[in-house]
Amino acid sequence: MISELSQRPVWTKMGRYLVSSELFLDAVFTARCSCACPWCIARTKERPDEDRRAWEEAVQDAFRLFPIRSVIILGGEATEDPAFFEKLKFLTQAMAGHSAEQLILTTNGIMLRDENFLHRVASSRIDAVNLSRMHDSQEINDRIFGRPTPTRSEIQAMNRELTARGKTLRLNVNVWRGNLDTVEDMERFARAFAGCCDAIKFTPLMATDMFDTIEPVTEYTEAHAIPEREIAALWDAFAARHGETERASRVLGFVDYASVSACGQRVILKYAQVEDKYDRSSVIPTLKVYPNGCLSNEWSFTKDIREGMRRNV
Repeated sequence: MISELSQRPVWTKMGRYLVSSELFLDAVFTARCSCACPWCIARTKERPDEDRRAWEEAVQDAFRLFPIRSVIILGGEATEDPAFFEKLKFLTQAMAGHSAEQLILTTNGIMLRDENFLHRVASSRIDAVNLSRMHDSQEINDRIFGRPTPTRSEIQAMNRELTARGKTLRLNVNVWRGNLDTVEDMERFARAFAGCCDAIKFTPLMATDMFDTIEPVTEYTEAHAIPEREIAALWDAFAARHGETERASRVLGFVDYASVSACGQRVILKYAQVEDKYDRSSVIPTLKVYPNGCLSNEWSFTKDIREGMRRNV
């Protein structure tokens, strides 16, 4: 049995960490996904076995041991998990009585094209849906994902359903060399989806995991990731063109966000890590529960953080 943590040190293969007073928990439902996005982390890794009981135990341990602030449902593509709603129910029950404030679904939105599926999501404990969209052109977006994706009108319908139940829909957009990498490209995207969502978030495609815990993700990301200083200059140019910019406080200790109004649409700009290095001696800001029941602070489904804790607590 592992005792409760209270800002106590945790040892991992990367060394000694302290635990943040507020963490994000990435609940990875499944590694499966029928899309073929060229930068995807899941495509570079061997898929873990799926052990429902071990996954549930890891979720319970995460809430028992750590101060979880927000939970983000991930994959693979989480909505392709046949047990999606059963796991969602378990996660909802696990959150009860704990400090977690928000439950977010990250998805490509393909399953949400089904009205019944969308209705069940909108009626659930989920507070927000982050839908991945990579281009304003439907043809190009379908080609990037490798299959038909939600159209603008379908995204608009999703937004209406979610908004009617007090929830939000955000479009998550990756920016890389050759894809939406100019101010004009970003403005065109914002115009195309103005009124279809609560916000559009532009995020630079990063050649490594943001916590520096994995090797370069794919050859594609290495070749197409835009250097951090160029991203900062692009973001600043976009924000300057659209007047007032609300610079958010630093999130997770090292990532800056800026919020602007463009084309009548709220736009969030996620800055890359501009500092030389993230101070690993400070905190663990996020944890991941993998389908095989591994609880880790890395993009690794074999390095369970509980093992280091058992040895060192």
